[in-house]
Amino acid sequence: MNFDSTARAFDAVRRARAVAEFEEWDLIAGHHRRRIAEIDRSDQMPLSKELARREVTLEIAQALHVTERRVWAIVSEAETLRERTPAVWSAFRLGDLDADRASAIADTAERLTDPASWLKLEHSAVEYAATHTIAELRAWLRRLRARLEPEQTADERAKAVEERRVSITHNDDGTSWLNALLPTGVAIAVGDRLRRAAKALPSADPETGEKDTRTREQKQADLLAHWLTCSEGTQTDIRAEIAISVAATDLIGLTDGPGLTLDGEPVGSEWVRELAQSEHTVFRRLVLDPLGHVLDTSVLRYRPGESLRDAIRWRDGTCRVMGCRAPATEADQDHALAYDSGGETTGSNLRCLCRRHHNMKSHGHLDDRHLDTPARWSERYVATAPPLLSRLDLDDPDLLVA
Repeated sequence: MNFDSTARAFDAVRRARAVAEFEEWDLIAGHHRRRIAEIDRSDQMPLSKELARREVTLEIAQALHVTERRVWAIVSEAETLRERTPAVWSAFRLGDLDADRASAIADTAERLTDPASWLKLEHSAVEYAATHTIAELRAWLRRLRARLEPEQTADERAKAVEERRVSITHNDDGTSWLNALLPTGVAIAVGDRLRRAAKALPSADPETGEKDTRTREQKQADLLAHWLTCSEGTQTDIRAEIAISVAATDLIGLTDGPGLTLDGEPVGSEWVRELAQSEHTVFRRLVLDPLGHVLDTSVLRYRPGESLRDAIRWRDGTCRVMGCRAPATEADQDHALAYDSGGETTGSNLRCLCRRHHNMKSHGHLDDRHLDTPARWSERYVATAPPLLSRLDLDDPDLLVA
């Protein structure tokens, strides 16, 4: 059996599983809807009706051996999809989307308040969801919502920032978790500074020559502990090199869309504008074509210059293998056509591959069919369903006009 046949078999199994999940959702939602309608038509007291509704949820949960919360989530999400994004519900029924993707889209539809936003979500989400991982879909949905309803998103972000805190959870083995809930932009800056500082540490002690055997994660944990126990700073001073793309109109305040981090997470435009006023912020302009692709750049040597490396990181965002979320800042820049075989050091011949996938490619185990297209830094959302085109028979005399 060749790979194409295997891929079709995998797709058939995936689709069958998705259809089965839809049938479960449809059965739960349909039964719940009918029973609730019966209860609402009864002559019971309001309190008795409410308790009867809860009993319906309990009965379904016990029959399926799941929690009542899970049943109610399915009922609520199914109703949201049916009412606000029927095309998504239809795609779920056909097996184009599975339950996880349908649930993620339903959550976004529930958060959106404008019917025009529901329409854009409905006719844009199916295609993206069907061709991307659930993590990529969730990030795309966050970007969509931040672009479609910036004011509501900003209000929600402000409320969430008010909940920022630090907590410590002790384990049984002499270690503890230090957790910090921070604004997304600050968290990215912290992570970037830790990564760069850990990478810059010498591989051996300069005095003793002893080799540093710590992993990157161990180095970052040690650095964080050192900074928190030795530093007395009381203000956030972001000096890490973090990549944020922002439309010029958003930057100057004419529009209010989000900034996007290198891995595609939306951050508030007001925070980006505040960051832009810092004396430590450096702007680097990358020229894009009308579709948002980074235009090609070439150098006449094997190792790309820093400007080209930055452009490639911006263009790709993550490892180019479909579904891999390894950040481009930690990936290798691989020549698609080997340099020794005449491959040029150009944007069109370079792509970001994480070390694992780069090693697979170097040993002949990573075909181009496993790669995704470069990131596009301007996303377009469809407001209405695309027209259905049919093939016309030009030999049909009934179609001829004088």
